[in-house]
Amino acid sequence: MRVGHEERERLVHVLMQQYAEGRLTDAELDDLSGRARQARTYADLDRLVVDLPVPAPSAALLRTATTANLSRLGTDPDHRQTLSGGMSSYVRRGVWTVPAYLNLNAGMATVKLDFQQAICPHDVVDISVSGGVGSVVLVVPEGWGVNTDQVGKGIGSVSNKVDTIPRAGQPLLVLHGSSVAGSVKIRYPGRHDRYMMRRNVKRGGQDTQPSGVATLRSGRPPTPQDAPPQDSAR
Repeated sequence: MRVGHEERERLVHVLMQQYAEGRLTDAELDDLSGRARQARTYADLDRLVVDLPVPAPSAALLRTATTANLSRLGTDPDHRQTLSGGMSSYVRRGVWTVPAYLNLNAGMATVKLDFQQAICPHDVVDISVSGGVGSVVLVVPEGWGVNTDQVGKGIGSVSNKVDTIPRAGQPLLVLHGSSVAGSVKIRYPGRHDRYMMRRNVKRGGQDTQPSGVATLRSGRPPTPQDAPPQDSAR
């Protein structure tokens, strides 16, 4: 990528600092500064500091591009926010903002999204799913709509127990992809989900966690009295 006057002068300033610290001679400073002001690309600037303990000028370009990509995460089909189960289940519940574009990959485990406290600023949310041999589970509030017409079953299964048309002012989740050899399940909150939401409200925060052994906020392991109510289906 080509550079302009700002990038050239920024490197000249860096070279002057290196001269002040004794790493360059007068002749070297003059030579490198002249070549910096003649540079056309970031590669030209990088070559001038290859033996100096300073970041290459192109590193700033990479950081800018990375920041731009992160800011676009979930905002368009080419920058979907991806949530994967892999070998360990992934659960997102509590207060969180729903991106416009999601990619859910269960792998060999489960990806579960609980939308009870989710903030959805979009009328339509585009969700690409791959069940793998695991499960994708969406728990949505009443009034939301979920369309699964474009999800292929493969040798897996697709179960949608919620309305396909949302109420006025509520979002529509449009799923596409395949359950592969796993399952895709969409349902309303059960007793266990409502219990977890109430617990999260008391804790006052976002709850995003892999599956594993739980501990109470006090740090002690849970006892039978702490157990949540059980639903027959997850």
